[in-house]
Amino acid sequence: MSLDDLAPEAEVQVLPRYLAGPGSDDFQRAWPFPFEKGWSLHRPDDGHRIASSPCLRVQTGFLPDPKSPSSGTWTTTVQQPFGPAHWKATFTGAVPLELLHDVHTELLTLYRADQGRVEDYLPYEDVPAVEGYLPLLTHGWSHTVRKDGKQVFCSPDNAAALWHFYTGGIQGSWLFQAAITDRSPVWKATFTAGTPVPLISAFASFLVEDQPLARAVRDLPVPSTIALHASPTRSIRRPLAVAVAAAVAGTLATGTPAVAADRFGPGYSIPDADGNPGASHIGAYGPPGTLVASARQTY
Repeated sequence: MSLDDLAPEAEVQVLPRYLAGPGSDDFQRAWPFPFEKGWSLHRPDDGHRIASSPCLRVQTGFLPDPKSPSSGTWTTTVQQPFGPAHWKATFTGAVPLELLHDVHTELLTLYRADQGRVEDYLPYEDVPAVEGYLPLLTHGWSHTVRKDGKQVFCSPDNAAALWHFYTGGIQGSWLFQAAITDRSPVWKATFTAGTPVPLISAFASFLVEDQPLARAVRDLPVPSTIALHASPTRSIRRPLAVAVAAAVAGTLATGTPAVAADRFGPGYSIPDADGNPGASHIGAYGPPGTLVASARQTY
């Protein structure tokens, strides 16, 4: 089914996740910071937002793009208060808010672990760079090491790439682009030298996660629709094994609830792969046999 056949408000499940777009105009969802515990939130201009840690070492902000309200520039820095940034992460374009949430959650974890050392910049210099890109290597991304001080990781669909400039200071710097085509990238991310490797790992882990993101058709970034795989939410057919597991767990939305016995015998009545209630069964067939009393009771 083509996306052109769906209404703008139709919800679809999108893979790969890095081509899904922001997914919401509630940009504060990207910040898991405890504002009720000393973190501050400022809105100096319309749409412009800045969040700060109580000690002012961590500064993160969002500046919307006036030409595209659904995207903009996200910047996160760690610095001495009012001093230059020790390291900086920048995201531009239609970056998924779920990705920003994951990265900021990891940042908050590092910050809490480091609160007793206010002179630090969360560098984590003892963590090797390989920990940052390992999730890509374990999920089929290609890896090329160049003699000019760069190594490149490309997604299996060639729609995204991560560059690691490993000669650029502490653990090197990083550049990511999504939807590499003859047009401009859908979004980009840059991490300067000194960015904690655990943040890179959280970033890379999001890229390879196989759980689709829910999006309305109208919210998909247009240039990326040539590469993404989107399935209408209501037309997704679960594999039978998934349906069985979901039914037994009580999480399957369609069909009647599982019961302890049915017309087939002891077990559970479940929907089939098409969602028809009571059309399939998991468990034993026929009447129960003699109960055997032992360390393990079985029929």
